Amino acid sequence: MAGFIKTMMNAFGLQSRATPAFEAGGNGRRLRGFNPSKNHINVAIQRTGPTLLARARWLYENEGFCGNAVDEWASAAISDGIKPRPRIKDKEKKRELLDLFWRWTEEADADGMSDFYGMQEKIAREVFIAGEVFVRIRSRRPGDMWTVPFQLQMLQSEMLDASFNATATNGNYIRAGIEFDSIGRRVAYHFWRWHPYDDRPPVAANMRERVRVDASDVVHVLEGRQGGQLRGVPRVARILVKVFGLEVYDDAELQRKQTSALFTGFLTGRGDPPLNLDSEDETDDGDPVASMEPGAIIDLGDDRDIKFSSPTEVGGSYEPFQYRNLLKICAGLGMPYAIVTGDVTRGNFSNVRTSIIQFRRRVNQWQYNTIGFQLLRVVWRQFVERAYMAGLIELPGYDKDPTPYWAAEWLMPRSEWIDPEKDVKAEKEAIKAGLKSRTQAVAERGYDREDLDDEIEEERREAESRGLVFDTDVSNTNPPSQMMGHNGGPALDEDEPDDDTMHKEPGAKEDA
Repeated sequence: MAGFIKTMMNAFGLQSRATPAFEAGGNGRRLRGFNPSKNHINVAIQRTGPTLLARARWLYENEGFCGNAVDEWASAAISDGIKPRPRIKDKEKKRELLDLFWRWTEEADADGMSDFYGMQEKIAREVFIAGEVFVRIRSRRPGDMWTVPFQLQMLQSEMLDASFNATATNGNYIRAGIEFDSIGRRVAYHFWRWHPYDDRPPVAANMRERVRVDASDVVHVLEGRQGGQLRGVPRVARILVKVFGLEVYDDAELQRKQTSALFTGFLTGRGDPPLNLDSEDETDDGDPVASMEPGAIIDLGDDRDIKFSSPTEVGGSYEPFQYRNLLKICAGLGMPYAIVTGDVTRGNFSNVRTSIIQFRRRVNQWQYNTIGFQLLRVVWRQFVERAYMAGLIELPGYDKDPTPYWAAEWLMPRSEWIDPEKDVKAEKEAIKAGLKSRTQAVAERGYDREDLDDEIEEERREAESRGLVFDTDVSNTNPPSQMMGHNGGPALDEDEPDDDTMHKEPGAKEDA
């Protein structure tokens, strides 16, 4: 009978419910307690986002490894700044645009605390911490600035309420503080007028709580990881529990060592211990009571004997335990162990070089796909548009087709060579073999090839006019007339013997 029931269950596919095709989707013994939420990431951010962000900021300010990881990321991604390289063919117009842009960068920050490249550093750091940042484009009157009349204002993630869901009066819907139209386009952002966790000035008493800003005036730099994600998630979300647990463990271990260090030795004997914990300075007999401090010897009675303290050591497992946990933390952050911790003693040169190359690839990906596309591309377009509209530059054909002037490449900060001698040689061989151009090689170093050639030409012309000769200029140090003989080989000094004379054996006769 049991066999018949089992056969019928198999026939109707009922057995598959008890034994799922994917073990990872079942509720077996190993996965019985693994029941993650099925909510979309937007729901998760709205429910726990503010708490997660507050903890991420705390770790940045108070935990050494996390704070160093954020700063190292900003340094690797931005360094001294990501600079534009317009793709227009007219060299004169290109030079005019760049000259105007360099002057505008000094006035770019609406807060006046840094230039455009300093803002890039702050944005990279903020995106690492919060997973997002908002940059508001503030229009200015021509008399307010010396250059192109617009500035950038950086707004933290907290300035846009992630829990704000509503229906606007125009029929649009608001989700996580972002207003969408009927086809899902972002049309506005509803920012807090003041930071919700900061003291407000007295003039803010009667002002509206939220301010609607058109989406065309806002750049949302978002490190999105999932489709449809509206708001950012701190990078440390993956490892926050691990980092905090390791921090608590380290504090407990430090406290244990401090407590052990309070005792040096104990005096023991047959008499009763004369300690009186109610007295702060001495016992009833007038004997001093030893205080709890390093080097203390505790008196436990008469007819004394001394026993020195030998606190239990943590053992040899402490260092491997810390190292393995730090490896997990570094993997979660997507950064090499040596960069996060500053410990360069582990691993050989090849291993460290491999991890640095992988890290640079990830940084490069973020530069082009996140800050490059979301922020820099928009800023350059705004700059060209507003410069032309303000009459600060003439751009032929702009009214008919402005896109050629909007096109620009961005020169990422140069990466220092790991092994300069070998890397320079490999670079020269690649150019010589036609595998890359000088323009590409110079751009990878964070410079513009045309600007570099202009500088070299100017330096050589000035050096020649002053009669200066440097060993870095082959044309000056090795002129062809001095370096080559009449047959194309190396020339010899008149006083030097030729090769035949130098290699003749003593007493050998000359050939006829």
